Amino acid sequence: MGWDLIGHAWAVALLRRQMQRGSLHHAYLFSGPEGVGRRRLAMAFAQALLCESPPEPGETCGACRGCRQVPQEAYPDLHMVARSEDKQGLAVDQIRDLQRQLALAPLAGSRRVAVLLDVDRASLGAANALLKTLEEPPPRVILLLTAVDVEQMPATIVSRCESLLLRPVATGEIAAELQRLGASSEEARTWAQQSAGRPEWGRALMDDPEFRQRLAEHATAYHEVLSADLGRRFALADSWKDDTQLEERLSVWISLAGENLRELTRASGEGEADHDELGRVAQGRRTMDALIRTLDGLRHNVNTRLALEGMMLELPRSP
Repeated sequence: MGWDLIGHAWAVALLRRQMQRGSLHHAYLFSGPEGVGRRRLAMAFAQALLCESPPEPGETCGACRGCRQVPQEAYPDLHMVARSEDKQGLAVDQIRDLQRQLALAPLAGSRRVAVLLDVDRASLGAANALLKTLEEPPPRVILLLTAVDVEQMPATIVSRCESLLLRPVATGEIAAELQRLGASSEEARTWAQQSAGRPEWGRALMDDPEFRQRLAEHATAYHEVLSADLGRRFALADSWKDDTQLEERLSVWISLAGENLRELTRASGEGEADHDELGRVAQGRRTMDALIRTLDGLRHNVNTRLALEGMMLELPRSP
């Protein structure tokens, strides 16, 4: 059976090749923007690693207990580690509990696999505890880490993993897969464009009307902010300081700002750019920098309201 990913064929080919050659690493780090497919790739790899009757290395039978239970995160030799809802990131107690479990022999198969989500948001204590496991990995254990931004992680952790950076997927490739999954050609094109190269967003746009509505609201809010005066911006910042969808909102804004910057750069490169065009490109870059810096700050526990207000001061005002 296939790995059920949209895009990232190179990553699947690399991991399959390592399984076929018996050259697996003890730890892998899948990084890339929200919605690009980091978790899906990690889970597909985990299923291939834990399949009890693979047709060949790197493939899955789809029928064994491992293939049935890994997608439900119920297989006894699969360990999922994600931040608690009341925490900003992975906690040291979670890593220590994982270490105790990984020290035991596998219960059902030949190895244990641990999937650790959003490791770039781990606390300092959790990161230090994880480093110890990476330095002295237990036998028959493979760790699969996911992160948005490896630059926010300790270099000592990154250097001990096989690192795979997942980049945005071409709009046409996402559209083709969404159509194969049942979308009409028009729906597939629309959702692929709105996904901004993020296959998981494309799937969610297809399957979840509430997600479609949220993304539309995020886009509307972005244009509202750019056209608002400072008083209105600060009022919006105050209303969003406890918004559970804030990171998703900023991710959408970054995608919109990136699309705008690409259009500005393309237009300025078609001929001899005048002063105004160069100014708009520079402004587009400043917008991207402000949004990315704010999102990074929120992921690392800065004061939400202050971060938003600082961003509002930096964003340009559209005419």
